[in-house]
Amino acid sequence: MFELRNIAAKAGTFSLSDISLTIERGSCHVIVGATGSGKTLLLESVLGLRQLSRGSILLDGRDITNQPLEKRNISYVPQDLALFPHLTVEENIRYGLRMRGITDPEHERMVQRLMESVGIVDLSHRSIRNLSGGERQRVALVRAIAAGNRHLLLDEPFSALHQGLRRELWFLLKELQHTCDLTVLMVTHDMEEAFFLGDQVSVMIEGSIRQTGAAREVYERPADMAVARFFGIRNVFPGRVRAQSGSGLHVTCDSLGTELTIPLGAALRPAGEPGAPCTVGIRPENVMVLKTDRPSRAQDNLLTGVLTDILIKGASHTLLFRPAETAVVVELEVPDYALKKLQLQEGDCISIFFKGESLFLL
Repeated sequence: MFELRNIAAKAGTFSLSDISLTIERGSCHVIVGATGSGKTLLLESVLGLRQLSRGSILLDGRDITNQPLEKRNISYVPQDLALFPHLTVEENIRYGLRMRGITDPEHERMVQRLMESVGIVDLSHRSIRNLSGGERQRVALVRAIAAGNRHLLLDEPFSALHQGLRRELWFLLKELQHTCDLTVLMVTHDMEEAFFLGDQVSVMIEGSIRQTGAAREVYERPADMAVARFFGIRNVFPGRVRAQSGSGLHVTCDSLGTELTIPLGAALRPAGEPGAPCTVGIRPENVMVLKTDRPSRAQDNLLTGVLTDILIKGASHTLLFRPAETAVVVELEVPDYALKKLQLQEGDCISIFFKGESLFLL
């Protein structure tokens, strides 16, 4: 288990501020953030390449804050992989074992099983220079795990690979994590990667953690406007609290020309007293198009207006909807099959609705 307790570190004028995380044994915790948000600096601080200006780091209850890198028992795969180009695949993998003097037969069998599991046994005598990007990635993962450590740091290891190969390696990493009982701390700027791999996800913005939680919770309910903007969520609407009742929280949104009802269990943050300002949001894929044969229901947070644009993207499409008598644009994400089934066209007058449980309060 990793524990980061109020750590702070500096790199030039940039600094991390009061980072606290607990990463349970056997889990994968992914920190997602834009380039320059401090992700690599955090990994370097945990690894011991950067000195902390404040805070402490614990590994399975052992304080490693002031220990040198070689005594922390943490494996690391940097973004550039740091493979030795003058060594073969097998020599790269066994380099760490040789430095630590590990020669026991059981460990040798473990290394062989690892190489077999990722499909690089036939590459063992090949030069690193003659490997593809995906093959190098597999070698780097095996080398890190073969060192015998159960704590693994990954710095955007798949960023240079094309989408198909990246997804293949995501599955491989998940398999290795469970098979080898790895505790993984990974950073990435790729949101799909973060939510696919992470048991827990943290959002880092400008050197601080703005939100941490289970992957689904963070995905569906951003904590504040900065996190919502990072996720690219455009459906955020200012409003004010009208009342709270047994059916939920009632928020008047003048920009939408309607009132939205949020179930109490879905409103994760206090909204304040009646009249208090607030902001309501919803992901585009959670906006539903009302079927023509479905009766209108006020409790569905119903809006009627015009479909202004259909942006074709492939498996799914982005629809832009303008509620009647407003200047607001609501974004919908609709699967291709649904668009064809509904036979929607630009300029159509349609109705949409927000499921209350899909709304979030900023």
